[in-house]
Amino acid sequence: HYHDNRILPPHITAEESLKGEWFYKSEYIFNELNINSAISQPDHNETLSIARSIGDEYEVAGYAYTGGGRKITRVEVSTDRGVHWRLAEIERKERPTEH
Repeated sequence: HYHDNRILPPHITAEESLKGEWFYKSEYIFNELNINSAISQPDHNETLSIARSIGDEYEVAGYAYTGGGRKITRVEVSTDRGVHWRLAEIERKERPTEH
């Protein structure tokens, strides 16, 4: 989609961006993104009772993405503020595009 991933010069207003084919100029494309990720489960401020859940499993879920057409190849999760890390299973729900 031509309107995705574009950074236009700061002097171009929203109205001006619709004129002059700004979104079709390749020099304003932005494909390289830093890796971005977020946890969606457990919910924000959700409390997990470890004492009542000994031996139980809890699924941690979220997303991660990067730009440039590259896939995320590794996700690690820590439950002790980064002292220990475990590899997460990556579940790819999106299908490859034809281009």
